[in-house]
Amino acid sequence: MIETARVALALYGALLIAGGIIGKVKAGSSASLFAGAVSGAIALVGFWQSLRDPAVGFLTGGLVGLLLTGIFMSRYIRTRKFMPAGLVLLLSLLVGILTMVARQEYMQKRDLPAGELTQKRPGILSPAQGLEDHRPKSGDPLRANMRHIEPPSDMRESTCDFEVRRNSSPAFPT
Repeated sequence: MIETARVALALYGALLIAGGIIGKVKAGSSASLFAGAVSGAIALVGFWQSLRDPAVGFLTGGLVGLLLTGIFMSRYIRTRKFMPAGLVLLLSLLVGILTMVARQEYMQKRDLPAGELTQKRPGILSPAQGLEDHRPKSGDPLRANMRHIEPPSDMRESTCDFEVRRNSSPAFPT
């Protein structure tokens, strides 16, 4: 299922770009060209991400597919034309569901919770990790995560070189 979803996502991205080009050539629609290029590029980025991190890649591809499902569903209801709205609606729905199912399968194989976006990577700390070392043994619990930072030595003895005058502003000089 995972390999099928990868292939479908790559083909879907290429078809979206090709559809944008066809829309520009046949109808002269720059909006079709731009929308097809952007959504196709995002789908291809999702494919590329699925090679390294399937959870993120399939999520990206699934979101593109389901977003375009909504857009083309409204367009199909308005026009009642199968080409291009109905075709892109069906392809988007298929790819959206397929990539989300593949993501779920990948997450279950990795024994990760389905809601977690990516697998844990070494070197990235969660907010709760690493705080134990900086907490004082006793003291104020509100300041437990704060560390004292010394200012640079040249700033410890500095003085102000300006004075503040009351009742004056740059907009209304006295």
